[in-house]
Amino acid sequence: MSLYPLVLAIVLGFSSAGFAQFVDRGEYVEVSKGVKLCSNSPIDVKNGILDPEKRFWRVTSKRRANGTQTVSAFVLESTYDRKSGETTIHARQYEDNYAMRFKRASENKGMLLMISPQDGQVEAIVEICGNIK
Repeated sequence: MSLYPLVLAIVLGFSSAGFAQFVDRGEYVEVSKGVKLCSNSPIDVKNGILDPEKRFWRVTSKRRANGTQTVSAFVLESTYDRKSGETTIHARQYEDNYAMRFKRASENKGMLLMISPQDGQVEAIVEICGNIK
């Protein structure tokens, strides 16, 4: 009977570990493959980026030995169908498979900095997407 709580704790521990979106790996963070990351609109608007709420990134690889991960960039576009009168929104990929590093944003809790491995510049401040297609 005392084995049951132990097994339950192990099962719950493993299943909740699978839901981790960000895992700290030294100075940088590993983001789970398949996660959608959205721009933080107030910060990007302040930095002069137009329509930051219409773009997002999808992490398409696990972390490599050099600390980089592959991401693809998307933009949301609306299309109007003249026959039906309906407007649909779809994601269009505008940049495919490029390397990024992720680091926790110290000033913004729960957000990440997307850092270019080429020159160390911050490309965007992102968070897990909420309600996005």
